[in-house]
Amino acid sequence: MELSQMIELEKENIAPYLSILMGVKSDQKQPCDIHPNIIKILKNESSNEIVISDSKKELIGEIAEVTFTPYRLLKSPSWLKGHEALDVEHHVFVSFNVNNYYAFYFSEQGKKDEIREYFNSKSLPNVKPVSINHLNGNFINEDKIKMLWLTGIHGKNNFKADSKVLGGESVADTLDPLIDQSYMMSAVRTEALNNAKTTIGINPFKSSIWRGPCKDWQTFENRVIEILDLLSSNAKQTSDPISILSYPIPSCDDLNEPYDFSLIDYEFFPEDDGQHRKDLLRKLQYDYSVELQPTFNGTDILLDIYHLGTKVGGVTIEPSIKDYQVTFNIKSQNPIKKAKFNEYIKIIRYPEIIKCWFESGHAIINGMIFKTGYQDVTYGQFIWADFEDYNLKKEKPGKSPIKPELSKIGKEKSLFCWVKNRWNGDWIDPSTFNTTENPTGWLYCDDGAAEKADFIHLTKYKGENLISLIHVKAAKSDSNKRRISVGAHDVVLNQGVKNLRYCMRKNLTVDLQERLDNSASKECWFNGAPAKAEDFINELANIHGVSKSRTRVIIVQPHTRKETYENTSNSNSKKQLDVLLVSADNAIRSSGAEFHIIGIED
Repeated sequence: MELSQMIELEKENIAPYLSILMGVKSDQKQPCDIHPNIIKILKNESSNEIVISDSKKELIGEIAEVTFTPYRLLKSPSWLKGHEALDVEHHVFVSFNVNNYYAFYFSEQGKKDEIREYFNSKSLPNVKPVSINHLNGNFINEDKIKMLWLTGIHGKNNFKADSKVLGGESVADTLDPLIDQSYMMSAVRTEALNNAKTTIGINPFKSSIWRGPCKDWQTFENRVIEILDLLSSNAKQTSDPISILSYPIPSCDDLNEPYDFSLIDYEFFPEDDGQHRKDLLRKLQYDYSVELQPTFNGTDILLDIYHLGTKVGGVTIEPSIKDYQVTFNIKSQNPIKKAKFNEYIKIIRYPEIIKCWFESGHAIINGMIFKTGYQDVTYGQFIWADFEDYNLKKEKPGKSPIKPELSKIGKEKSLFCWVKNRWNGDWIDPSTFNTTENPTGWLYCDDGAAEKADFIHLTKYKGENLISLIHVKAAKSDSNKRRISVGAHDVVLNQGVKNLRYCMRKNLTVDLQERLDNSASKECWFNGAPAKAEDFINELANIHGVSKSRTRVIIVQPHTRKETYENTSNSNSKKQLDVLLVSADNAIRSSGAEFHIIGIED
């Protein structure tokens, strides 16, 4: 058969795997040539030679119609180079229409997602995806879910998995109200519409429904018509089909009162997602800070921008949503130092690096806006410490936070210096914690790439060896009016949990020795005086027996003020911080260690 020869095909010859793209006519008054327009897209966008046969349209009963078009592709085999041999692939495109609701089947792989990108465009101006809430409302019953695909909204490289898949009977019942609230549903498999033993899969974000192989055309047709008939006759809408999970919202109408704003930590941003963005995050993380200011419009985000503590301008940005993706528009700006100001507001181009939390219960994360039902949990186990005249906003000694001068630890007023000069590990009950002017025990600074902690402290107290992995994070503000901040704790808690689990899997002593061998030097002290790092590692190696030692993860974050924390109630900012702290506490204790966080008693 020559490539140019048309394919004679009847619908009875078609028995596909049911996997369809769902659409709906967006303007009921305008004529709609959707099937031929998609054929044009398939032809224009194909990277291979394509021959399209004639389309056939048939009525199904009084309200439905089906159109199908066979076509062939002439492709060079992927394994073949420098030869003219070609493969011929046979494909078919099928569209169903029931009361202006559409189902599209493509035998060619990847075409569902590709064609969906053209919805509401010049090429397909009169068709749009069936709304997520409409698909949720008609197909997802949390009591009947058999498989559940989850995607985390907590950020990349968190101590929680970026995604996970759960399976079982009534799998939604296995969700943890605390741990799993930072996940969104991306897809499900649930009982089929007719309560058959088979299941049906739904990915609302890709407007996709799948069921499985069909033994013949009639089975395929009946199942597709059943789906379209349900959508066209039932307007049920549900935004949160699985109540425990977070869910994305399609508009900004309900956003109100942003209370915290931060950027993703550059160390947690994968390089393969964009080196330019990673470099920008690195540049902004240490030198810049922002303070949120109240606005008349609760949706707007008004930022005062500071460079090295000096205000360089202010900007008001407005989030907007299209197809669940966030973009930001600048409503007003007031640059004071234009070059520094312009450097920071480059973030507006990259919504995926921005995190912002709202008192309305919404959060901007990973370039989408989510509504989270914060669980009513209370942490309430802060250790409150006196940081004296140490600089709460300065994490490490030296002029540049990117290149700290670790040899100056203890000689300046950074938080690293506070740990060296004031840390006291001689306590069992955190209520008895106090700082000291005469430090005892071993203190080892492990700061750097792939660190296990900023500091590791070892002391013997009441017959136990106490190992403290200390993580230090500078406060976002040192103002007495500063509010509770989720962003100030988010990154450092992730580091604490992730690094602890690494230590549980690896031999800490061996790993520290390897890091020491590969570095020029490591700062170390014993009873406050300089000591050899090798001696500390040997001391750590000589600890035997789990019963004789305990490991503690310590987070030093003086952004949280005791007075503010204890006097704040019925606030989503406090609820979200408590959820974050309880989640970290659970994760750390499940690894066999203790968790303690230190705020400021000012």
